[in-house]
Amino acid sequence: MGLKWILLLLLSIVSNAPVCAQDNPSSDTLAARASNLLSYIAVDYGDAVEGGQRLDTPLYELQKQQVEEVLHLVTQLPDRPGRKGLQNSLLALSKLIDDKASATEVRRRANAIADRLAVLYQLQRSPGYSLPSPGFMMPVYQQRCAGCHGGAGEGGTAGPDLNNPERMAGFSLYDLYNTLDPVTDSIHSADIDGDLTGLQRWALAVTVASFPVANQLPPSSDLASKYPGLLGLPGMATTKPSELEAPLQQALMWWRGNPHLVRTLVPPLVRAVGLLQLAETDYRGGDTTGAYSKLMLAYREGYRPLRQQLLIRDRELVEQLQIQWQQLRGDLIGGASSTEVIAGLQNLRENLNLAHSKLEPPVVRERRYVWAAVLFALAIGLGALLWWGLRRRKRTKL
Repeated sequence: MGLKWILLLLLSIVSNAPVCAQDNPSSDTLAARASNLLSYIAVDYGDAVEGGQRLDTPLYELQKQQVEEVLHLVTQLPDRPGRKGLQNSLLALSKLIDDKASATEVRRRANAIADRLAVLYQLQRSPGYSLPSPGFMMPVYQQRCAGCHGGAGEGGTAGPDLNNPERMAGFSLYDLYNTLDPVTDSIHSADIDGDLTGLQRWALAVTVASFPVANQLPPSSDLASKYPGLLGLPGMATTKPSELEAPLQQALMWWRGNPHLVRTLVPPLVRAVGLLQLAETDYRGGDTTGAYSKLMLAYREGYRPLRQQLLIRDRELVEQLQIQWQQLRGDLIGGASSTEVIAGLQNLRENLNLAHSKLEPPVVRERRYVWAAVLFALAIGLGALLWWGLRRRKRTKL
């Protein structure tokens, strides 16, 4: 354990190697590096300190160094309202680590800072396309990653165990993606991930996320209906399972490791409503870019595939929905008042729920079929009884 973290410490010292360095890194790159380091702090601090005592001194020292590096990165970011608050939060996080505070407290503080950083600098933490199955990048994993992490993620002397559900729950899917970018993470070399596209990195993140749930059954479909925002992007990509209650935590672990199966669990329009709910949350938090991204994902993945079916059922509703989508898109781009945007998001959700109900099979008609079948069966039964009665009378007369 100690040797592994000594190696990580040495790797962090050379984090300015050419593979990671840029003469003038963009604010996106700086923010992504900071987010990456915060995710390591949140996940690994519990292995360094317990009960106010050091468990692993090299790892503890690495954590302290990572906080200092995040502070340095934040000072290089453009000065915006809220950056000073980020710096103060990082200083508070540094003190928590100095005081050897509990792992839960440090994790929550580090994750909260990462979320505020993403909102303030509009960090794109979700792909703009659907995620593939975990098998899509398995050949690449076996070729480039298995030597350190094991063929099924069981770990080894050079890489941590990817099957550990407790540790993996501390990473969001975006965190896993971020570790596969040599511009933002110094752990992997360019030989591992330097030539991967964004899609390949997201797909490899899914492969890694599938290891802790490889032999688990799918979660209850009731959870899928109750939390549609976590079954689609960006909720699946940005949410850390460790911040959720146990049943939902396990469900998200399975969902993000099997995104190709998740798409069949929730009707597209229900998922669109969930995405719009997340868009409203982003907008209220000041993340207009995130809200716009979720709005368009809801349109592309939830509404547009069913538009023609809905057109047959209710043309007037489709026309109204089209106006609402266009109005909201223009409001978010044009900087309309928050009252107008929030009201628009809520009204659109109401109409999408109405559209979903119009596409559902008519329950009344199904009940009629059931009653018709019951009456038919009764009629057959009565006919059989009458026939048997007539036969009995004839025998009696004879």
